[in-house]
Amino acid sequence: MKKEIMERFSGQYCTIDEIVAFAIETDAGISRKTVIWNVNDLVKQGAVTRVGRGVYSFASKPRFQQIISDAALDVCSLLSEQFKYLDVTVTDTGALGQFMNLQPFATVVSLEMKRAATGAVLSALRKDGVDAYAKSDFTQMEKYVSSSQPFVVRAELSVNPSLTQEKNIRAANLEKTLVDLVCDDDIYGQYQGAELQNIYRNATEKYAVNYSQMLKYASARKKKAAVTELLRDTDEFAKVSELL
Repeated sequence: MKKEIMERFSGQYCTIDEIVAFAIETDAGISRKTVIWNVNDLVKQGAVTRVGRGVYSFASKPRFQQIISDAALDVCSLLSEQFKYLDVTVTDTGALGQFMNLQPFATVVSLEMKRAATGAVLSALRKDGVDAYAKSDFTQMEKYVSSSQPFVVRAELSVNPSLTQEKNIRAANLEKTLVDLVCDDDIYGQYQGAELQNIYRNATEKYAVNYSQMLKYASARKKKAAVTELLRDTDEFAKVSELL
């Protein structure tokens, strides 16, 4: 049945109900539970991508893998050693260059963690010579930034989509990164305006995106309308929005 499903919906977006209806039409003896199991297995294999709640993409698009610079990896190692039980989510804007027409003159690495730990982490990074700033101070301190890749230490939200990597270090996924660009223009000033539109268009065209997860996070950050407006300007969201 997997082969038949792949052939029928190749290159399309569709709902689980559409897949189940096709499967039962092809094999009246198959159950909805079996069809869902087959679809979930295709997702695990990477042949199909979940792009929303009960919505799937049969287009061959990879999932975005956050690229973390060597400097950011060194900082992550430092944090793992000094704060063994602290979960940290890393966003490195160096990965966004592939979606932009003009390359930014500097990149920003955001480190998110429990609010109670931000002060201690900031002190530890500065003691080690890292060009690090609290998010609340970044706008005022930006002119004093001494490196091409400053680190911003910030408190995390309760809703935090990310990809778990090594130990307690997690890399932000594409959905979170795209939303944060809209919400945190104070630290992502270079990625606004026309370039923000370029990032949204090119990122959604190149990579598979879970739009339901993305909009849920945008809603938690009270920017759902702004994020939705940017998505509506992309070809991919136009294909799937009515299914969400």
